[in-house]
Amino acid sequence: MAENIIKPLLKPGDTVGLITPAGFIDEKKLSIAVKNIEAFGLNVFYNDSVLEKSGYLAGNDESRLKEFHSMYKNNNIKAIVCVRGGYGTTRLLDNVDFSLIKQNPKPLIGYSDITALINAIYKKTGITGFHGVVGAGNFTEYTSLNFKNLFFGNSENVVIELFEKHKETAFVINEGFVSGKLVGGNLALVVSVLGTPYDVSWQDKIIFLEDIGEAPYKIDRMLTQLISVGKFNNVKGIILGQFRGCEPEKEDEANSFSLKEVIIDRIKPMNIPSVYGFSFGHIKNQVIFPVGIKADFNTNNFSISIKRKLINEYFI
Repeated sequence: MAENIIKPLLKPGDTVGLITPAGFIDEKKLSIAVKNIEAFGLNVFYNDSVLEKSGYLAGNDESRLKEFHSMYKNNNIKAIVCVRGGYGTTRLLDNVDFSLIKQNPKPLIGYSDITALINAIYKKTGITGFHGVVGAGNFTEYTSLNFKNLFFGNSENVVIELFEKHKETAFVINEGFVSGKLVGGNLALVVSVLGTPYDVSWQDKIIFLEDIGEAPYKIDRMLTQLISVGKFNNVKGIILGQFRGCEPEKEDEANSFSLKEVIIDRIKPMNIPSVYGFSFGHIKNQVIFPVGIKADFNTNNFSISIKRKLINEYFI
C-alpha cells in the first residue's frame, strides 16, 4: 500500500527560491517575502539580482531571465516563488529555456503579471504552475491555510472554498456543476498574449480570471475581445475573482455601467456555469489555483475539488 501514499509537494526544511521576473522590489519587500516563506518552516534562497532595478523592471531582461533559469538549474531548489508581479514577464517569454524547465519541473508560484510565465510554461511543457499568491503578499490566516493545504497536505483531494467575507459580494451568473482543467489568470495578461505562441487553449477548460484598477469599459473591452476571437467557445466554466478597483469613479458613475452590469452583460448570455467574486485576485485572502489540473466546480456552494495525485504527477 506504500505506493499509494500521497506525498506533499513541500516539507519543512525544503529550500524555496525567490525571484523578481517582473517589477522591482526593495529590501523591505524582500524581507517580508523571506519572513512569509520561512514561517512555513522552509529555507529561502535568492540571488543578489533579486534587488536589481531598471526603470519599472527588476533589472534588465537578460538579468531577470538568468535569475529565473538559475532556479531551475539549482537542484537544491524545490519550488520557486515570485516576490511580486508588476510588469515584465511577457518580455522574457521568447527567450525562456522551456527544455530546461521540462527537465527540471518545479512549482512556480505567483499571480498578476506572473500569469504570462505560468501559462507559457504550461503551453510549452504541460507542467502546472500555481496562481494565487506572491512572496511579499499578505499571508493571512486564510491564505496561509490554502498554501499549507496545497503544498504541505497529503489528503487525496484539495478542496478550495470561498473566503467567508467574500460571500457578501460573490454571486452566481449561470448555475451548474462542471469538470475541467483550470486555466486563466490576470485578465489583462491573458489578453496580452492573444495571437502569440503562449496563448493557452481554453477548449473544455474551466477559466479563472481577475484584474485590478481597470474601469468597467476596459473590462468590457477585454472580455469582448476574448469573445470575438472565440476564446469562450466550448469553455466548461468561468470563475471570476475579486476585481479590485474596477468600479467606475464616483464622478463617472452616472455615465458608466457598474462592474457587475458589465460582467452579467458579457458572461450571462454564454449560458456557461459561471460565478463572480471567488477568493483570488489582488486581495489579501487568496486561494491558489494549479493551472492545467482537472477540477470539479459547483456554482451552488462555490467549491472546487482537485485530485492531489494529478498535481503530484508533475513534481513527485
